[in-house]
Amino acid sequence: MERKRANIFNQSEYPQDQGTTATTLERQVKPEAPTSESAPARPAKHKLQQAFRFNLRNFLPGRGSLSLRRFSITEAAFLLMVALLASRGLGVLRQLLFNVLFGTGSAATAYYAAAYFPETLFDLVAGGALVHAFLPVFLSYEKEHGQREAWRLSSLVFNVMLLTLTVVLILGEFLTPAFVNHWLVPGYAPAEQALTVNLTRIMLLQPLLLGLGTVITAALNSKRQFLLPAFSVAIYNIGLIGGLGVTVLFPSTGIYGPTVGMLVAAALQALVMIPALVKQGARYSFVWNLKHPGLHEILRLLLPNVFSVAIGSIMPILDTAFISYMSDTASLAATRNAYMLFGLPLTLIAQAVGQAAMPQLAAYATARKYVRLRQTLSRIVAISAVLSVLEALALWLLGYPVIHLLFQHGAFTAHSTSLTYLALIGYAIALPGQALTSLLLMTFYSIKNALIPMCCSVLALGAHLAGLFFFLDLFSGSSQVLAIPLALAADGITTTLVLGVLLLVKLHREAQRDRGMQRLRQRRKYARTRSAVNSVERI
Repeated sequence: MERKRANIFNQSEYPQDQGTTATTLERQVKPEAPTSESAPARPAKHKLQQAFRFNLRNFLPGRGSLSLRRFSITEAAFLLMVALLASRGLGVLRQLLFNVLFGTGSAATAYYAAAYFPETLFDLVAGGALVHAFLPVFLSYEKEHGQREAWRLSSLVFNVMLLTLTVVLILGEFLTPAFVNHWLVPGYAPAEQALTVNLTRIMLLQPLLLGLGTVITAALNSKRQFLLPAFSVAIYNIGLIGGLGVTVLFPSTGIYGPTVGMLVAAALQALVMIPALVKQGARYSFVWNLKHPGLHEILRLLLPNVFSVAIGSIMPILDTAFISYMSDTASLAATRNAYMLFGLPLTLIAQAVGQAAMPQLAAYATARKYVRLRQTLSRIVAISAVLSVLEALALWLLGYPVIHLLFQHGAFTAHSTSLTYLALIGYAIALPGQALTSLLLMTFYSIKNALIPMCCSVLALGAHLAGLFFFLDLFSGSSQVLAIPLALAADGITTTLVLGVLLLVKLHREAQRDRGMQRLRQRRKYARTRSAVNSVERI
């Protein structure tokens, strides 16, 4: 019995108690020395290292199907970063072709503005909000009810998403003219507004295609399968480049070539992941049960997430509306080009690291291993902070020559280059805060807390709006383009500080109820008591 009790205490997962052996303290009886039967469990430090291991052999063929391999956080982040770099490389090629064909003229401006409405609808209904709500629920549901029921839940979410996006698509087609003319680009000429409306109506099909692909991505990520989701990121730009190729071959198609290419790209992104889903044993079933408890739990997390995304989606709409009144008519195209370059380092940290880490953090939260979650998160945040600062410096130092080399061709003039670089400097300042905000938000979602991110989204909107008014008043002429990225920096810094403090308090409170921490406290208490007994015996 004494040894069985010792085993209970020796299961502590945390490295602070290494070298301490616990057993039940009997009065005036010295405990037995530990035997092999009561050997300590593998320390948490080793398990933490396993979560961050990196083995190149896991990426080589010959060790089973690549699409079924489970990757560590570091390996998954590396895989996603490679895919994102490939995607951005293709994106640079796409943007180069786009700038040669359309420059920063009225067609390009209408195209950029038209993309906002579909992107907003996708983010609201099926973007990151769905992934953040679906993944932790899928993991906990699989643990409690088994894999078969978890896949039935996935089918139900897929079916509900399909119907919801179809209804949103139909409503969006009717609401587009009013939204574009009165909210999105109220300062544009009527001809530009009409073109923006036409392009927006075509692009509204994109959220439907991407939304269905998001359900597949979330299911694969919950299984820590990242290969084909990563490949789908890279393949997206192929469809867009194909659309530009159509415009090159048939100039009469004009801006409608890349617009339709966007829809083809969205379809390819979803189709490429289906083989991995089939190999995971997923089986689609037509399930329609709006009273399903798993669906209710997802909706409980999704609704605050949607509200947070809705608040965040107001920011680019506000930015576009303010830009439409700027004296320099190339400001919108400049900010879009600068944001594309800014998006690469931001995506490498926020998306690659976050997407790789969230399944692991959600698994820790499901098992109530909050101390290990806190240790893992601390390392992720520290590494991400250093990387984001280095990437911001790289944008500042290399931004101008990169823009000149890649974009200054055809209709993209020297003035376009200067204005784009000016905006990029502001985005470089915003990079660290935005990257850390994304990671901290992802952590709250992994522990099934969507209320704090929702409240912080309101705070971010207020900080962003205040930044817009402040910096627009501070700058004048072409320099006003700096107001957009600097407002983004203001809301990123504010949100990071608030989220960081709240998350620190939350994890500290939860760690007190962590079973491993409770065992650690018991072992420490026993060690102190045993030391006192030994002192009495020596006397």
